[in-house]
Amino acid sequence: MTHRFPPTAVTKRELALGLTVLLLAGLFAGWHLTDWPVKLRYPSEQSYGEGVQLAVMVHLREGAAVYALPTNEKFDAAIYGPLYYLFGARLVDPQAPAYLPLRLLSLFGTLGCAAGCSLLAFWTSRSILSAVLGPLIFLSFGFVTNHGLSVRPDLVALLLCFSGFLVAYRFRQSRGLLAAVPLMVLGIYYKQQFVAGPIAVFLYLLLEKRYRLAAQFAGLMALGGATLLGTLEWAAFPGQAFLTHFVAYNLLPFSLLHFLLGLAHFGLTFVVPLLMGLEFLRVHVDRLLRCYLGCVVALALLSFARPGSDSNYFLECTLLLSALVAALVARNLSGPLSVSELLVLLGITLFFAQWFARPAPRAEDFARDRAMQQYLRDKFPRHALALGPFPGDFVRAGLGAPVCDLFQYAQLIRSGKLSDTDLLAQLRERRFAVIVADYELMGGGRNRTRGDRLPQSWTEAIVQNYQQVATLEMPAPQKFLPEDRYYIWVPGSRLESSQPASPR
Repeated sequence: MTHRFPPTAVTKRELALGLTVLLLAGLFAGWHLTDWPVKLRYPSEQSYGEGVQLAVMVHLREGAAVYALPTNEKFDAAIYGPLYYLFGARLVDPQAPAYLPLRLLSLFGTLGCAAGCSLLAFWTSRSILSAVLGPLIFLSFGFVTNHGLSVRPDLVALLLCFSGFLVAYRFRQSRGLLAAVPLMVLGIYYKQQFVAGPIAVFLYLLLEKRYRLAAQFAGLMALGGATLLGTLEWAAFPGQAFLTHFVAYNLLPFSLLHFLLGLAHFGLTFVVPLLMGLEFLRVHVDRLLRCYLGCVVALALLSFARPGSDSNYFLECTLLLSALVAALVARNLSGPLSVSELLVLLGITLFFAQWFARPAPRAEDFARDRAMQQYLRDKFPRHALALGPFPGDFVRAGLGAPVCDLFQYAQLIRSGKLSDTDLLAQLRERRFAVIVADYELMGGGRNRTRGDRLPQSWTEAIVQNYQQVATLEMPAPQKFLPEDRYYIWVPGSRLESSQPASPR
């Protein structure tokens, strides 16, 4: 049974403490918000993967079959939900692709999630303080800004799924709970990551022994998912391998190393807010929230345990724990926890929330991006084929990017799901007008940090059939290591050139 809080008068002491915690959280959140204008208008990638999604959307807008199986040198890594690509492609101008419209869409999702956090915090505590504090805590996490202003689908998908959970939570005592199904189905088809909400609702109904409603909920979820799947498979993407991209290409092998990294990430960032959330749920019993928290944490750790994982797998944890921490703080300003304990715990939470924050692009990053774009436009004809880890740079310069995601392509080849025979043939035939590497292909030991991006056979084919003609400074947001640069290769064996590669 959910604990109901009676209305209480606010004392001067509680008001002062409330303003103190709001100021503390507001300072951290405001620190990130001041970077938002620069990050929104930065013309190039701010995190690996943005360019991949931009290139896929350009291809979709141009009429390409982005869910087709790889052929020759073509591979569109449309691994996220189809609704993300269908909607995002409408915001992209294929003649002048830009990140800004897609980032504004993510910003909308971020602000929507913050509003949802505020609503859940208020429902669980009946406190205006928690309704304001919750979203401030959420926006204080550095990686929320990283992903919340990215072209990736995370925050919009989370908004849809979390909104569905809020509907289920609000109407959990009635059949109105079933109104959550459309939002949850849409969220899963926007990005197939945030399934903790539907699982939690189903488990909650089983624990409550409301078996008929549980069956209805599961049945409607299955029916809605199957209906949308059929519509996409036969109407939106007829004759394409939609399910292969949507399901099979996302089933990368379990990685113990990534699981341990995820566990360390979670322990460093969330151990204190998790303990605070558990304390709130211990005192104010809420079975549905307990189910949701358990599912969110378990799925986040399991999802992180695969190659290519990132902090976006902890976004749902952040959203839920922000609401629970805010509720705990609001209910304990005059409660059993001392003021000093609350401030220390909240301060620790906000401090470690900054651990994975990324700085805003600087003036030199804008200049380096302009230099790269100018080089590509001046040296290569429009629609010339290009290969590299940043396909967004190519489509913005008017070049062709037939292989959108080298990392995903390499992972699928290593797992035996794809063959690189066609790509190797294209490399040996020198079909690409330019190849841009983000590390020194002949750099010996330095390859260790980038070896998971280009298999050895690809590197050998490039070195044997192309020559490095220039290097350019790389903007800081695209760097993996401080010394990273763009290494530009064009057709022609090194033996055919008597001039060494010249840096620029």
